[in-house]
Amino acid sequence: MKKSIIVISCILLLLVTVGTTLALVFTNTDPVENTFNPSKVSCAVVETLVNGDNSTTTETSAGTVSNFTSKSNVQIKNTGDTDAFIRVAVVVNWMSTDGSRVWAQKPAINTDYSIAFKQDDWVQGADGYWYCKKAVASGLLTDTLITSAQQLKAAPEGYYLSIEIVASAIQSSPDDVVGKQWSNDHTTVTGSNGTLTITNK
Repeated sequence: MKKSIIVISCILLLLVTVGTTLALVFTNTDPVENTFNPSKVSCAVVETLVNGDNSTTTETSAGTVSNFTSKSNVQIKNTGDTDAFIRVAVVVNWMSTDGSRVWAQKPAINTDYSIAFKQDDWVQGADGYWYCKKAVASGLLTDTLITSAQQLKAAPEGYYLSIEIVASAIQSSPDDVVGKQWSNDHTTVTGSNGTLTITNK
């Protein structure tokens, strides 16, 4: 009789244990969906232009403007939603009026055109880029890069002077991103706490 009771008790204990195990195996929670919105990094050129008719306009553009006699107060606006470092390439050419060709001989500075850079917050790398030394917050402007630029000599027939401001932006955090993306054979770029250090090789 005792043996029967012990056997029955063991069977009941086993069944309870299996039931608990199955309950644990088949119990789960509802999935939690996490949505991540990546930061947007972008920029635009802001400049004051004196047009062919001597009217003055302030424009935000991609950086290519024709039919002007001079430009000034060239700045870059951070149009993204996160703090960013900014760099600029300044490309000067004689461009055909239809925009399809470049004159073989490049315009000569101080002969064909003049350009004045303000270097308070900017430094030029050996790679030719101008780097803004401070990160720019979303919606804000860099300090002025070009205080004035103007044509000094008539363009070849069928061409105009093109001063193209090619700006690019990159997130300023984490610190090592800018160095990995912008350092090159000529210039080492280092970011630290919102400040750029440019070392020419």
